[in-house]
Amino acid sequence: MSRQSLVHRIIGAENITSITSSVQSGAAPFGANVARVVTTAAVNIVINNNPTATAAAGAAIRVTDEAMFVVSPSTTVGGTDGDKVASIGTATVNVTWLAG
Repeated sequence: MSRQSLVHRIIGAENITSITSSVQSGAAPFGANVARVVTTAAVNIVINNNPTATAAAGAAIRVTDEAMFVVSPSTTVGGTDGDKVASIGTATVNVTWLAG
């Protein structure tokens, strides 16, 4: 059985204003391999390099959830080729990019 690291270094954070159509975050920054997602209301999210969230697919995140996902970071400092988080549902979604 593997152990989950409970200690992470914050690389960056951003808020997505999620609405009734899919909205993407910026790319996971260089060095970030975990995305922590919290939200002000229920949303669905999809994570990949060009995600589109739908109400019928993706991971459902409730307002009481603190969800953490493994992501692929950008390959260079300032790069834009890392994974992104797409969200749908009327809420403010906070994505904190972590290393750990």
